[in-house]
Amino acid sequence: MSSPNIKQRLKLNTGGEIPAIGLGTWKSEPGAVEKAVSFALENGYTHIDTATAYGNEAEVGKGIKQSGVLRPNVFVTTKLNNPDMGKGRPEKALQNSLLQLDLDYLDLWLMHWPAPMTEDQKADKSVDWLDTWHEMERLHKEQPNKIKAIGVSNFSQEFMERLLSNCSVVPAVNQIELHPGCSQQSLVDFCQKKGIVVFGYSPLGSDNAPLFKNPIVKELADKHK
Repeated sequence: MSSPNIKQRLKLNTGGEIPAIGLGTWKSEPGAVEKAVSFALENGYTHIDTATAYGNEAEVGKGIKQSGVLRPNVFVTTKLNNPDMGKGRPEKALQNSLLQLDLDYLDLWLMHWPAPMTEDQKADKSVDWLDTWHEMERLHKEQPNKIKAIGVSNFSQEFMERLLSNCSVVPAVNQIELHPGCSQQSLVDFCQKKGIVVFGYSPLGSDNAPLFKNPIVKELADKHK
């Protein structure tokens, strides 16, 4: 299987497509995101990934505008924050994301985690994440021009099985940590069999398991210098 390139696109179950490589903005330095997004788009990237939890949607939006790249040529993903689950909250969160990004629509809206939380980041057991998914489904059906596709992030197979048994819209994407130190192959296979695109984050390793310090990776890198 060939490696993805910046121009490659993957087919979604919506009939649309998602660029196989995107610019992630997690843990970006304040003030640097706008420049990074603009630079990336000016140099061939077509997919920008952000989230309400990252606190940088406004900067991402400014970077898109600064790049001069037309909106139809940019694929934008953002994510519903954990405290924004619960009746009525997802719709407000959606409107806020669009406002912060200064966009009329999202290409992909993900549930960031299947983990409802309170504003002070404590588990909110009064909310079922599945009810939140149903709200996302409703918003997607009622406002297809505002939300082109919906999906999930950080869902294990157990969570995926529960979702697929109780949904009217199959997620277009499951975004998960994916790299040689965290291959999650069985989950990848499960999602792909269901027609769900698996999108990996931290492809060069997470903070807790820096890939470049892995002795096997270092050995392989030395062989191919």
